[in-house]
Amino acid sequence: MSGTAADTNLASGPAPFASAEGTTIATRIGRFVVLERIGAGGMGVVYSAYDPELDRRVALKLVRPDRWSSRDTRARGRALAEARAMAKVSHPNVVPVYEIGGLDEGLYVAMELVQGMSVRAWLERPRPWAETAQLFVQLARGLAAVHAAGLVHRDVKPDNLMVRDDGRPQLLDFGIARALDEDAEAPGAAATITSDHATELGKLVGTPSYMSPEQFLGQPADARSDQWSLCVSLYEALYQRRPFDASSLVELSAAVTGDALPLPPKDSSVPARVHAVIVRGLEKSPAQRRISFADLSRDPEIDDLHRDAIACV
Repeated sequence: MSGTAADTNLASGPAPFASAEGTTIATRIGRFVVLERIGAGGMGVVYSAYDPELDRRVALKLVRPDRWSSRDTRARGRALAEARAMAKVSHPNVVPVYEIGGLDEGLYVAMELVQGMSVRAWLERPRPWAETAQLFVQLARGLAAVHAAGLVHRDVKPDNLMVRDDGRPQLLDFGIARALDEDAEAPGAAATITSDHATELGKLVGTPSYMSPEQFLGQPADARSDQWSLCVSLYEALYQRRPFDASSLVELSAAVTGDALPLPPKDSSVPARVHAVIVRGLEKSPAQRRISFADLSRDPEIDDLHRDAIACV
């Protein structure tokens, strides 16, 4: 990945942030020609766009300006620094960031427009456990590369994990990533849970069903929090249910922070050795969490599947 942080002005046309609920958008953002809106979330809006200089289509994410005060230059600088850090991550299992830039109304991030489907959609078809585990081994490698760059994703879930048309999985949507050493998250932040979608706990952000105990407790999220979320996603992928579920978010918080991990379904074909990897990744205490995706990658059945996939390339 490579990127530049040159500030650019929005070309003539309606402001894209103002059009979040409408149908018209700016024709250009910097040098990028906006084509259509393809998604939106708590952190911004995503468009497909065309880069005339490099003759390619990109995904263009506009970070919402209301995520910080217009006078909060520290927050804006932090967001730019995070985007620059992501632009330096080069890994086959991470969606590449091409360029970042500043707008009067916020920031934009240009990244590869991935052709494929989410892991959630990929799992709609029954998959052998080894195929699913092998996919998550690759995603774990991508997540490790992100952590090595000093970043935390903070919203790892099947919807933010992609399977490309060529079968390669990738992590995406780092809109809520934070630098590991920044102090924006205050320990003990009050928990205010309002929905089962992206929600805020004080200054913490994530999707409740995949959030770690420390996030529910208002403590800072770090790489181990992402690993918890990835293990929850793997559990769901293998067993077709989440390890902790409840009828309300208050009950979910209590389950995640206090309940023991349930036993796997009796009719599951997933080997005990694979379940043991998940158990180690879902320890309540981050200090006790032992992620063993490297061990999982050496599992004979998964290793055979990986070699077969390489042979087909």
